[in-house]
Formats: sequence, structure tokens, C-alpha cells
Amino acid sequence: MHHFLFQECQDHTFGDFCDKCEDRYLPGFHPDGTFVCRPCACPLSWESNNFATRCDKRRNFLRCVCQEGYAGHYCERCAPGFYGNPMELGNSCKKCDCNGNSDPNLIFNECNNVTGECLNCWGNTSGDNCERCAPGFYGDAISAKDCREPDMIYKPHHLPDCDACIWSLIGDIRQSNKTLDQVKNSVLNISTGAAANDRLKYYNYTAHRLQVTSLKPRTVYRNGRPEDVNVREQHAEIDGARVLLERKTEKLSQSDRDLVLRAEDHANDLQRHAEELQYNLKGSDANGHVQKALNALTVYDNIVKNIDDANITALTSLNISSSTHDVICLCVCVVVSDRTPKRLQFTQEVAEGTLNRSAEVLQMVTPILKKVEVWDSNMKNEAYSAAAFERTVLSAGEAVEDLSEIVPELLSKLRVVEEKKPVNNVSTNIMKIRELIAQARSVAKKVQVSMKFNGQSSVEVHPHSNLDELKTVTSISFYVRVDPDKDPIEDRFLLYLGDKQGRKDYMGLAIKNDNLVYVYNLGGEVVEIPLSSKPVSSWPPVFNLVKVERLGRHGKLFLTVPSQDTTAEQKFIQKGEADGTDSLFDLDPKDNVFIVGGVPPDVKLPPALILAPFVGCIELETLNSDVISLYNFKQLHKMNVVESMPCPRHKLAFSQSRVTSFLFDGSGFALVNNIERRGKIGIVTRFDIEVRTVANNGILFLMVNEAHFFILELKNGFLRLMYDFGFTNGPVIMESNLAKLQINDARYHEVSVIYHHSKKIILLVDRSHVKSMENEKKPLPFSDIYIGGAPSSILLSRPELSSLVGLKGCVKGFQFQKNVFNLLEEQGTIGISSGCPEESFMSRKVYFTGDGYLGSTAKISPFQSFEGGLNFRTLQSNGLLFYHRDGLDEFSLSVENGAVVLQSKGTRVRSHKKNYNDGRSHFLVASVTNQKYELVIDDKDKQDKKKPSSSSQSDNVPKTFYYGGSSTSSIQNFTGCISYAYISRQDRDIEPEDFQRYSENVQVSLQDCPLERPPMLKYTVLLHCYTLKHTVVSQVGRDESSLPHGLKNNPLDAPETEAASCYLSSRPRVTRHAHHYGGFAHSRHDVLCFSIFFRSHFSLSLKTQSAFGLIFYLTDESEENFMALFLTHGRLVFTFSSGQNQVRIRSKEKYSDGQWHDIIFIRSVNTGRLIIDGLTVLEDRAPGGNTSLLVQDPLFVGGVPPDQAKKNIQKTSVSGFSGCVRSLQLNGRWLTSASHSFGVTPCYEGPSEPGTYFTEEGGYVLLDDSFNFGSRFKMVMEVRPRVASGVLLHVFTGEKEYLTLYIYQNQVVVVVNNGIREFSTYVSPRQEICDGNWHKITVIRDGNVVQLDVDSEVNHVVGPVHETAQNSSSPVFIGGAPASMLPHSLHSRRGYTGCMRNLSVNESPVSFSKAALVSGAVGVGACPAA
Repeated sequence: MHHFLFQECQDHTFGDFCDKCEDRYLPGFHPDGTFVCRPCACPLSWESNNFATRCDKRRNFLRCVCQEGYAGHYCERCAPGFYGNPMELGNSCKKCDCNGNSDPNLIFNECNNVTGECLNCWGNTSGDNCERCAPGFYGDAISAKDCREPDMIYKPHHLPDCDACIWSLIGDIRQSNKTLDQVKNSVLNISTGAAANDRLKYYNYTAHRLQVTSLKPRTVYRNGRPEDVNVREQHAEIDGARVLLERKTEKLSQSDRDLVLRAEDHANDLQRHAEELQYNLKGSDANGHVQKALNALTVYDNIVKNIDDANITALTSLNISSSTHDVICLCVCVVVSDRTPKRLQFTQEVAEGTLNRSAEVLQMVTPILKKVEVWDSNMKNEAYSAAAFERTVLSAGEAVEDLSEIVPELLSKLRVVEEKKPVNNVSTNIMKIRELIAQARSVAKKVQVSMKFNGQSSVEVHPHSNLDELKTVTSISFYVRVDPDKDPIEDRFLLYLGDKQGRKDYMGLAIKNDNLVYVYNLGGEVVEIPLSSKPVSSWPPVFNLVKVERLGRHGKLFLTVPSQDTTAEQKFIQKGEADGTDSLFDLDPKDNVFIVGGVPPDVKLPPALILAPFVGCIELETLNSDVISLYNFKQLHKMNVVESMPCPRHKLAFSQSRVTSFLFDGSGFALVNNIERRGKIGIVTRFDIEVRTVANNGILFLMVNEAHFFILELKNGFLRLMYDFGFTNGPVIMESNLAKLQINDARYHEVSVIYHHSKKIILLVDRSHVKSMENEKKPLPFSDIYIGGAPSSILLSRPELSSLVGLKGCVKGFQFQKNVFNLLEEQGTIGISSGCPEESFMSRKVYFTGDGYLGSTAKISPFQSFEGGLNFRTLQSNGLLFYHRDGLDEFSLSVENGAVVLQSKGTRVRSHKKNYNDGRSHFLVASVTNQKYELVIDDKDKQDKKKPSSSSQSDNVPKTFYYGGSSTSSIQNFTGCISYAYISRQDRDIEPEDFQRYSENVQVSLQDCPLERPPMLKYTVLLHCYTLKHTVVSQVGRDESSLPHGLKNNPLDAPETEAASCYLSSRPRVTRHAHHYGGFAHSRHDVLCFSIFFRSHFSLSLKTQSAFGLIFYLTDESEENFMALFLTHGRLVFTFSSGQNQVRIRSKEKYSDGQWHDIIFIRSVNTGRLIIDGLTVLEDRAPGGNTSLLVQDPLFVGGVPPDQAKKNIQKTSVSGFSGCVRSLQLNGRWLTSASHSFGVTPCYEGPSEPGTYFTEEGGYVLLDDSFNFGSRFKMVMEVRPRVASGVLLHVFTGEKEYLTLYIYQNQVVVVVNNGIREFSTYVSPRQEICDGNWHKITVIRDGNVVQLDVDSEVNHVVGPVHETAQNSSSPVFIGGAPASMLPHSLHSRRGYTGCMRNLSVNESPVSFSKAALVSGAVGVGACPAA
């Protein structure tokens, strides 16, 4: 018999054990572990302000089902028909009470949703609740509802005296009421701050116009009847309202300023405590114990400061703008209403309410401030001790937890502001906050602090960002501490990575039978690998290092026990493998968890891991090559960091971490501020850095001071110096391919830079002089130095820095004037970690170009007993993957017509599928046993053949093998990527191959494989279209009728399908709805179909580094009437003229900073306004009457046709614009239909570089006739292709006389026909033409001899002699040509795609900005660099 204890549940709980919460409550726990039900935060977690009927929380997202009268995701506002402020404690939403007198057609706007004031009284009623008859009416407004006009007779004795002034006044009032709705609609496209200022200034102006002096009492008409009105009194009211308006507006502005000042004080207070804390910790942080906490703290400071500046100010401006709108209404309403004092009082109440709502954000960030104060107090009041350290580490965990809880809420608030009121400066700050949060996540991933598990707790860690990287190889390392004396060793669960139901592929770790056990399942039988050589009960009570690794179906378990007083460091290894052929670890992106220590309620473990939760301390280290931490958690379960204090770990206990070193992963950097605090810049100034890397590119250190900079970087594996201290001749560059400058060989190299007597740079590598460079005498103008990377804002500040990338590698030491800096202790350091795992310097990936291969030797026996696996990715249908030869016997793995083939001594095993050249990653496993050959691809395509009997035995002698190709194989070399390869060797266990150690390395890259894409479908681009709206003609400076015959209306040839792959994408990332203009005089869009009369409201976004340029121009035929927006000296100018009157508005600030700026320019009768980024509002007004702006189509964007606009715009601003324009709108409507386009390209994101960019859409440049390409010339150009085929140059003299230079499948070809016959030559450069680097091409023609030089590789051809007179009028095309002019013998007739620069003919530079014709989407002046 079962006995149940019945009890009455309390505090909103229910259930048999009172362990469930009622609908309007959420479960939680007190600090003492007691279960509690808390009110839903809908919107506040208080009983009085919980307006949900029910709620639930999934992960970090709260969902509220609101009671009647409430709306919003969190019931934070009143629904239509209700009013109140649910965000204020004790407040609620009440139904609008308008006594049944509100307009039924406006039910959703019945009353003010905060005050309840009725907005649309009808039936001749008025009042806050429509409770009385309107002025001029009488009756019962509440019960009888019969408000009507009195039956009175007026004598019209004043009517003849009514003059035009009175009627003008009434007309203004009516017009103002109409204009209110128009303005409301038009400002929806303006940012919040701009809307407030715009509206305020407009109605101030209206109020000013309504002030009419010395008027006598007049008779006016109301509702068709004459009525006596004291106009003087009314005007006095208007004037008084205007004064009150100004005062109230000032008060609102003051409230805004006060709030921002409070926020700044708060941030300053936080900063002061942070600095005190850091100062107190510096003396005691010998082993870097709390440095990660300090790193996180720096990020929190920045987040808090940005939230104070952006979120609070944004919310304040949002509410103040709304309040200002109410105040402004007085300017219109006061003439017909007697409620002025109440309206003003209401506005004041709204403003005060604004402060309360905005202050909530401060309350949200206050816990972080308190944490800092507690940390500070702990370290101030006690000498450094283990207990103090543990409390500090503990607080680090709490701070990161707070970050995870608080930041999503803040972001949700910011998102409301961003989406509903898009203020540019607010959006910018929101982006900044998100960047900081991403940095905080990066810091959280690197917090090297443990968590203590009590047998009930668990942590869910954020999953790996790229699950595909875990398929072939999965490796997890972590530190674990158990204490056998305090906690008996029982079977315990440690960690799990897999699906939530434990039914699919997974891997995990546990303690079973006193052994550490590695468990994994790849779809077949469960594999268990117990480490029996070191029972857990024999582990010392310190942190031990554990690593589990899976390569294909092979698994390994490693244990490292640190050295103790009496024993040296001990290492233990156990291996195992899965049966069958399944080798891939498939994780579902939508259904996977990574849990440590215990199991959350919503996760079900597979049977092999269903054990008691762990007791002890764990600190995560890496997942594959990524540094990870428990503090980058997704969710905590019963983890009380107050009661379960983490165990301190001695960082130098293991031999691998005893050398102080710092790991850079390409995303972080170190910043040393005020370098002279540790040494003075003198006659000899020295910088030293010790680096170990396998990367090709990366920043070693960088100094920037406004226009001055100094950069030491890795470029293509070689050291490169570039610096400019304000030199007359520009930057000094030191670069060379000297062997001593190549340092990306996975060894440590000491690099020293010495600045001698302010005029000479000396570069040392490994204490040996390598190179020196003299420069103009200038002192070092720097105080700060970035190491290993820099913020994007710094890198994008100058074009010379825009292509730099962060370092991936290890820095062992950085010195200035021989003083060593601990980079983790520097305040500006972000995203680096302590210690450098050996895996960071292994090359597991290799990229083959079709001409190279890798070779090595090992004790292998492919013909007897062998297993090999590898990932491969290619777009080529044929290529050799793996090759071994012994005499006449060959063993190979290859791609053959898209299929994978294993070939051994004439036996062939071929895959079933034939489309493995699809550009996607595939995993291949080949095995040889005594019975059969077997080939498995992607765990699905399985083929085998019986192996013929053989008497040969393995001889245990090292044999040579190759990846990617071989000089002795007849199979074509491989083009593509091979990664995570392994082979079974006789003298060692299976492990991933480290290609860095291979003895033969021929034209391969050991860096990350470039992204490849499947071949694109054919498509056609027409330059000359048949309809007005879709025509695209790019013509510069010359009428089409003057062009050579054959150029008119010739569409480009359809681009061909591209088979070869390129390092750079043929379609760089672009900004949506944005176009790039510039590079030559008349680049522009012509826009038709619009009308402009009295008022026009234009808006656009602008990004440029041009100091001059015409952005927008609109005019009539004579250019007497015009409107323009242009740049002069970096400042924006908005001007328009109508007849003799002209308005000209110029900004004080410069906006040529390469950042996006939102521009609004408004012409309203004779008044002009220029609004920039929602912050700056400028206004000017021309004298004269109301005149329309008589202009005509088209509207020019980005430039104007030749000889236009010079009458009204200064010459330097007519033709100098180069930049991007997006989101052009007129009166809220998008202007997207350009009738003509002249040299306009998409606006590319990311860094740019000088040059001319030929897009994949097609296009070409026709040179003017000043360049002579006769029978003798020298032409030089530099190219950086994005497609491996395309026409570079075409000189057309006639049908049988031409010269064409083009690329085809990475070969450079020149074809000449001199009228007798065609002859050609080509160069296949060692460095593939499409490898992402710049290549120099030279063509020299001397009569019948043509020489082609590509990167100093030369070929030439001699054709038949046929001297003819030079034809100087032959058209010369660059980057492509009309199809009708290209010879049919070319292998590729498509246009060139990529960047081109430094074109010269006979030593004379060619300027595309002066070209005769730019046809198609060709961008002159700049190219996307990435």
C-alpha cells in the first residue's frame, strides 16, 4: 500500500508535491536551493505588474500571453482602446472612457494610450472624456447626447470690415491642420531626432506666421454662421503658447541632457572601480589566475558605457520626440481650444514618465557595477590569498552569467528602438554593442577558470559554430580534478556531445569501474575505450589533463598527470576503433547539445552514459583547434557558483604551458597603450617580437596615429614592412622574397625592428641583419601599439590597412626597448588566450592547384594491409588524390570523370556515384585486406572487390607516397582541397597527417582551402536594352554616333560556364539597394518619372571618401531652376534656386570618412532643410513669395552629363564624386527605375583597393585614340582575376587584322592576325593566374614578333612578315569587346572579371577616367579587395 502526504500548496504552487507553478508564474530557486514560483516578467516580475494569463520560458526566451487590454511581447504596453503604463510599478491598463462619444471609425485610436485622454470626440462633444459639449454647443453630452448649436440670430454688421488678413489667418489654421497629417506621414522616413527637430522648427515657423499685430475685433464665420471673435486675444493666446512651447521644449531637452549626464557619471563610476580593481590585482596575479576575469571586465565596461550612451539616450529621444509632438500640436490647436494649460501639464507628465522608463536600463546594468565594487572590496580589504582568489574567480563566473542574462534583454529593447524608430546614431551604437557582445563571447570562450560540480549540477555549452568540421575529426581536451579522499570514486558522467534523445551519433566521457572511459557511436555498435592503465582512484587531487580524439572510426583517449614533488609528468594513452565502415560523426544542427557534468531535464542520454552526475572540478580547454570554456555556457542547471567555488588550477603545472606564450586565433589582438611608460623612444628605438605560425598572412604589430602608420606583417609567408610618418613621397615599403624573410614554417622566429636616428629602419630576423631602409628624417609619432591584429575601425581607416588580417599563431614575447610586456595584462587586449597547443602549428589541410603535389616516406604496405582516409573537395572531374609506386606496381586513389576510383595492381574499384566533383566536401576511406579491396565515400557509397591471392609480404621498409599528384603517374594532378588525411603506418598509430612535415612540397598551399562554388549556369547580359526603364548604357564623354563602325548596339557575348576555380569569388559581397559611382567624370544614373512642385522630401544614404563631388542634381533646360546636393572639402552642401531666389545650406562637419551617413534634404516652398544622421538639422530660407520649382526629367544621381551643372556648382564638385549611394527616396517612395546607367557598379562591402573593376555582369572600356597599338608597341598591365577565363585586350583593325590578349583556364594567351594568318603563344604561370594575387602581364610586339611575359615567365612567337602602315584609329578594347569584333578562334570570348591596374602603353600610363567609352558594369577607380 502506498501512502501519500496530502498538503495544501502555497505561494502559487500546485501538484502532488507542490513542485509546479500556476499559469502566471515561472519556476525558480532561492539561493538556498528552495523551489519558488516567481511572477512572470510580463512586463515586470512583480505581482502588481504581471499582466499575463500564462507564460513560459524556453531557453532564454520568455513568451507572455497577455490579459485583455495589454499588448506587446511582454505585455509592456496597453492595447488599443486602453490606457496606462504597465512598465511603471503599480500602474495598469484601463479601458478608455469617452462616454460613448468617440468616433466609431477610429476605435483603435480612441484615447491616448498613456493618459486616457480621448482623442476623437464626436457629436459636438469635447473634454478629456468627451463629457461636455464643445464650445458653441449646448445640451447633455453624457445621457441625452444632444449637443447642438444655440438658436441665435447674428447681425452681420462687422462682416463688411473683415479683411484679407483674417481670412489668411483662418486659411493658415486650416492648412496647418491638414499639414499636420502630411508632415506625420512624411517624417516616417526621417530618424527620430530629425523628426522632432523638423516638426518643432516647422511649427515654430507656423506659430510665428500666426502672430498678427494690432488687429481689431473682427467677425469670422464658424460653421456657416457669423460669430464675434476677439482676434487680439486669440493671437495673445497663440503667442503665449509659443513661449510656453519654447520653455517646455527646453525643459525636455534639459531632461535629455540630465539623463545622459547621469548615464555618463554611472559609466565613469564603473570605470573608476574597474581601474582600482585592476591596480589591486596586478601585484598578486603571478600566474595570470584572474586575468580572464579582467578581460571580461573590460568588455563589460565598454558594453555598459555604450548602453548608457546609446540605449538610454535613444529611449529618451524616442519618448521625448513623441512628447514634443504633443506640445507642438498646441501651435495649431490653441486657436480652437481652451485646454492649453492641461495639454502642457500632460506633456510635462509624459516627459517625467520618460525619465522613469529610461532609468530602467540603468537599473539593469547596476548589478555589473555592484560586482565590480565587490571584487574591488575583496581584494582591497584582504591580503592576497587562495580564498580571495577563489572569490574573485567565483565572481568572474557570476559576471559572465549576468552577461548572458542581461544582454539579451538589453538587445531586445534596443531592437525595438532600432526597428520602430530607426535613428542612425542609435543603430550605429547598437551595432557597436553587438560587436562588443561578440567580443564578450570571445572572452567568455577563453576564460580559463573551472567550475565545481556537486553531483546535481550541469552546464550546457554553446555548440561548435561549424558542425561539418567535426564530421571527420573530433577532439576535446579539458582539465579535471577529483579528490578520492573526500569523494569516493563512483561511476560518474562527465560529458556528452550528441542529439537530445541519445538516439543518433554521439560521443561522451564517463568514469566506470574506476576507469576513465571514452564512448562514441557513429551509427553502428557503441565503442567504449577504458583507460585501465591509470585508475581514477590513483589520480592525485590536482587537475589532470584529459583529451579524447576521434579520426574517422578510430578513437583515442589521453591522460596527462602533472609532475608532483616525487614524480615526473606521466602520460597514458588508450586506443580503439568502431566496427564496420561508418566513419563520420553526423550532428543535426537543429538537434544537438554539448553538456558537461550532469544532464538537464530535457536531455536523454544513451544507455552507456546514464550515470550519476559528476562530483569535482572541470575546466574545458579546446574543441578541435578552438579554445572553449564552460563560461561560454548556453544554460546552467542547478549550478550554484556561490556554494560550489571553483578549484584553483596552477597554470604552469604542465610542461606544455611552462613557457609564457599567447595564442592568437585571427580574431583578437593585444593593445599596449602608452608604450613609453616602460621605455623611452630615443636615438635608437627597438621592437622585438617572437612568433610561431604557419599562416601566410597576418599582422605582427601595427601603430597608427591619424594619417601616420607603421605596419609589420606577414604577406604570402614573408615579412613585410610599410610605414609613413608624413613623408613627402608617401609610404616606405620594405618587402622581398629573401628566404630569411619567410617565417611561416611552424618554428619560433625572433623578429626585431630598429629605428635608428629617426631616418633608418633595420630589420633583424633571428638576431641576424636582413634588410635596411633609409627614409626622410622624422621622429616616431606613436604612443600605442597593436599586436597580432587590430579593431576593424582602425583597419578601415586607411586604404593601406584595409586588406590586413589578424594573426593566427603564437607570440612568445613582445618587447619595447628590451622591456617585456605581459600581453594578457594590458587593458586593451581582447580575444587572445594563454598557452599554445601544438595542434595550432600542424597543417591538416592542403590546397592543390593542378600543378603541384606533396610527397613523403613512411613504413606502409598499400598492396598487403592498408587503410587510408581523407576529406576532398574539387570542381575538377579528374585528379590524383593518393599515389604509391613500387617498381611497376601502382596503388592510387583518384577522381575519374567525377567518380572515385581505387586502383591497385590493375584491379579497379569504382564508386557508384559520379558527381563527387560538385565542390562539396566528401570523406573517402580505402582499405586493403587479404580478402578484398574496399572503397567507402560519405559512409553511403560502398564498393568492394575480391583481392587476388598474393605471396608478397610487407618488408617494413620506408616507401614514398604522394598526395595530389606525382611526376611518375599518368593521372592528371588534383585541383582542390584535401584535409584530415590519415594512413595506416606500421610504426605508429593512426593520426591525422601533418603536411607541414612532408619533405616534398611542390606548388601547394598549406593554409585554409579557398571556398569553391559549383559551375554557374550560362546567362546573357545585354548592354543596350529596348525599353526605357531597363536600358543600361554606360557612355562617357562621346556620342555613340562618333564611335567606330561595329560598336553600336552590339550586345555582349553570353559569358561562358567557368570550370576552373578561383581563390576570389566572382561575386563579392554587396550592400543591398546601393550603387557605386565615380572614377571618371560622368558616372551617373539618370532617373525619370517624378514631379516636384512646392514641396519635395528626398532621402538617401551616402558613403564616400571623396572630398568633392556632385551627388544629386535636378534642373530645367536653362539651368535657372535647379536643386543639388554635393560635397566640397568633405562638407555637404544642399542648394536650390527658383528664379532669382537661392537657398544654400552647408554643413560644418566633414562626411567624407568612408562611413554610411543618412541624408535628408527638404525643399518646402522657399525653405530648405538639410538633416544628417538624425542629429544635425540645418535650415535656410529665401526671400520672396511662394513659387514652384520648375524642373524637368531626368534627375541625375552620382554625376551629370558633360558641360552640365557648371553654371551652378563649382567645377571641383561637378566631377569628383566617388562613393556609394543607397535607398534614394522622394516623398517616401523609392526611386529605383534608372533610365540610363553610366559606369555604375554595385556597392561592394569590405575593403577596397585602387584599380578598375570588371564585374561578372560584363563590360569593357574603349580607349581614346591617343594610344597607338600599331605593329610596334609595348603594353603592360597588372591583373587580379576572379574568373579563370576572359578577354583582357582586343585591338581591332579589321576582320583579318587584330591582336587579342586573354585568359583561358589559367593560361595567358596572345593571338595575332597580321592579315596573312593567325599566330599565337601562351604562358602557364607557375603561380596560378587565379590564385588571388596580382600578376603582371607584358605584351611586346615588334612587327611579326610577339613576346608575352607573365610574372617574368616569357614565351614568344614569330609570324609571317607583313609590314603595313600603322592604323592609329584602330579601336582598343580593355576587359572585353563586342562579340561581332572578336575572332571565332578564341577559346574564351567572355569578358574579363576581376581587377586591373597600372595599364601602360609604350611607357605612358593609361587613365580609364578619360576613356572614350565605358560600357556595362565597369567600376573605374576602385576594386573590392576581398
